[in-house]
Amino acid sequence: MTLISNKNASSKHRPQHSFIRLIMFPFATLRGRLVVGAVVLWSLLCLVILTFGWQAGKYLVNETNHQHLRYETELISNSITLQVNERLRELERLAERVPLPREGALFEQHGHKLEPLFEALILFDTSSQVVDEWPIDGGRRGNNFADREYARFMSAFKTPYVSEPLMGRITNTPLVLMLVPLRDDEGHYTGFLGGLVNLKQSQLFRNFDLLRLGAGGYVTITTASGQRIYDPYQTDAIVTLPSTISPVLAQALDGWEGESHERSLSGEDQLVAYRQIWPANWIVGVHLPQVQAEAPLIAGMKKITTYVWGILIFILPLIWILIWMALRPLTHLARQVLELRSGFRPVLDIPTTMKELRRVVDVINVTELARQGVLRDLAEREALLRGTLSASPQGMFVTDQRGRLTFINDALLQLLGDDTPRSMQAWSRRIHRDDRRDVRTAWLHSLVKQTNFARQFRFISANEGVLWLDVSTAAVRVEGHFIGTVGTVLDITQHQQDYAQKRWEAEHDSLTGLLNRRGLTRHLEELLIQWQGSEKPTAVMLFDLDHFKPVNDQGGHALGDQMLQQIARIVQSEIRSSDYAARQGGDEFAVLLPGCTPARALTIAESLRASIADSSIEAQGRQWQVTASIGVSHFHQGDKTIDDILSRADTASYRAKQSGRNKVEGDADG
Repeated sequence: MTLISNKNASSKHRPQHSFIRLIMFPFATLRGRLVVGAVVLWSLLCLVILTFGWQAGKYLVNETNHQHLRYETELISNSITLQVNERLRELERLAERVPLPREGALFEQHGHKLEPLFEALILFDTSSQVVDEWPIDGGRRGNNFADREYARFMSAFKTPYVSEPLMGRITNTPLVLMLVPLRDDEGHYTGFLGGLVNLKQSQLFRNFDLLRLGAGGYVTITTASGQRIYDPYQTDAIVTLPSTISPVLAQALDGWEGESHERSLSGEDQLVAYRQIWPANWIVGVHLPQVQAEAPLIAGMKKITTYVWGILIFILPLIWILIWMALRPLTHLARQVLELRSGFRPVLDIPTTMKELRRVVDVINVTELARQGVLRDLAEREALLRGTLSASPQGMFVTDQRGRLTFINDALLQLLGDDTPRSMQAWSRRIHRDDRRDVRTAWLHSLVKQTNFARQFRFISANEGVLWLDVSTAAVRVEGHFIGTVGTVLDITQHQQDYAQKRWEAEHDSLTGLLNRRGLTRHLEELLIQWQGSEKPTAVMLFDLDHFKPVNDQGGHALGDQMLQQIARIVQSEIRSSDYAARQGGDEFAVLLPGCTPARALTIAESLRASIADSSIEAQGRQWQVTASIGVSHFHQGDKTIDDILSRADTASYRAKQSGRNKVEGDADG
């Protein structure tokens, strides 16, 4: 399954690698990079020009469309303003002939003549009740409209007024009332006259489709209170604008006039122009979608872009030819450099007048001549060094900066045998396992830090014997750069054996073979250091022999020595292999118990006491017997030196002797 998965993964990655190689192929050569650079530069230049052209064209298009919208908006607003003013003037003329509202007054004053301007005429008294109407069958006569907004306005201000759009109670149609006050001959307010304008049928909002606004342009009429009374795309005649409208429209509702950009209620970007119709308190808006405004510009930019890329495709082969011709000398240079490296030519000879390339050729030739001289000098020095190392009677070797062996002299081969390892990995496998880790760590550290190396360790020879080697290396640097090491190898096997023998003799008792006082002190100090780091429990036993003096005095020193040797054998048989037994002098003995708890130490001490008491020596026709008074102590938290432990153990041994001998006493502090 793993093999199949790996094959599938490889097959999946293969197309990806092929695609990456295809993309990177033009960058594989200098020619390709220059061609790609020229194409990119041309493309960037064209992009900058097209961007600038687009921004300039967009500015001009917007300015042109703003002027067009300004003209159309002013045309519409002026037309509607004239029509509103005309209707108000006609109402005022009629109101002058009707000083008092009464039934039949509209018929008498020929109200039907205003039929082209209004859908109906209504005559109100001061209480906002309909007194007369035309046409007479409208069904409004006798109704009171005092709750309407326009009635409250006329009662309060008594000036010509165009009402807010509303739905008629009688006809249920969207209406706007144009109102003028009625006054008698003395100028007293007697009521008001109103003309009804049907928002769906009025001539006010006709013929907007004849404007030159294109397929997407349209006109809107909005009241200052935020009610849309004309929009070719709205289904209802009166639409209240939402609370979230564009800032430009909000300014127009406050009385602003001008041209700008905004987002329509449907979220479409558009150019817009607003003008006020002051007599009616309306706002005319002419809207042109941004897409429609920019359509000619986009079409033109597409044509220009097509021409630009066509020119690029046309000049691309020309660029490649020019670059290829300009780089031909570099091809010759590359070929001659390969010949120079292979030794087929002494110097470069490029027939070119290009100053930069001529300078490169001269520099390479000078550098090559210098390199040849350095190589000759280096070869001579290397030969001299190898000869010196080979002639040395001392084992020597050389490594590179990564620690790989590059030279071993004959003396080292004779020392280690014909199967001398040739790699550092093989060397490390021949190092004694107890020394291998420390030596490898020190060797790697010296390579990483580029410092000298010096170690003495055991090495397994060809005949499976153990050699003690003293290996030292020195880091070699050339102009401050680390290039490797030179090492020496000494056989110190005999020296180590002599040193080990002398050390054994210095730390052991010659009579019993046990540790002497010096060996006891060294091991006890090492155990104290270990205990301070890990608090591993360690016990100490001290004892001397009871009744040993008669054996030595009456039986003789030879018998005393025999008794001491027997006691030593008993001690070694009772303790563990990891424990240390010592004879401090005379008949005084000590035992170190690493990793032994106080309770376990007392058990071992009791067994040792019993074994000593049960033993005896038969000589001179009698049996000679001794006992031991043993004191046991262990390491405490406050111990600073070994004297603290030995003092407690000695005190415990003294208590055992004072209490009758042949006893075991523990540490009083334990």
